[in-house]
Amino acid sequence: MDKKRDKVAVTPCAGVGQIFGPVVREAGYKLVEDMYPDETVLVCMPALAANIQEDIDFVNDYPVLVLNGCKDRCASKIVLDKGGQVDAEVYLPDILKQEKLSLHGEKRSKLGPKSQLAIDKMAERAGEVISALIQEGSKDEQVS
Repeated sequence: MDKKRDKVAVTPCAGVGQIFGPVVREAGYKLVEDMYPDETVLVCMPALAANIQEDIDFVNDYPVLVLNGCKDRCASKIVLDKGGQVDAEVYLPDILKQEKLSLHGEKRSKLGPKSQLAIDKMAERAGEVISALIQEGSKDEQVS
């Protein structure tokens, strides 16, 4: 079955136990709520893992952009486990390295200025990916 190309399923990791999780989740919220509200749907990782049909439909019906926070890449694994396909990934450690950012000293319970900068940079990069995925879908529609 061909995927719908009018939206992108933004799938942030849940990242419990380390600073990366809240940073990635906040980047996901920023993308879906503020930057691309009409072009995205938010996949809830715990709901997907618990087989909630809406979230399973999201990863099967739309191109999937996974936002992973650590080397375990759990969000990608769960998407694949539920029959979805990862169409693109933005990986927080790559953003931190490219932007020469550190989250040292930041707390999960209260994100500080370093975390906010990482959120903004991750959302910016992910926004470029969303635009490319939507544009790719537009090209496919024109060819059909």
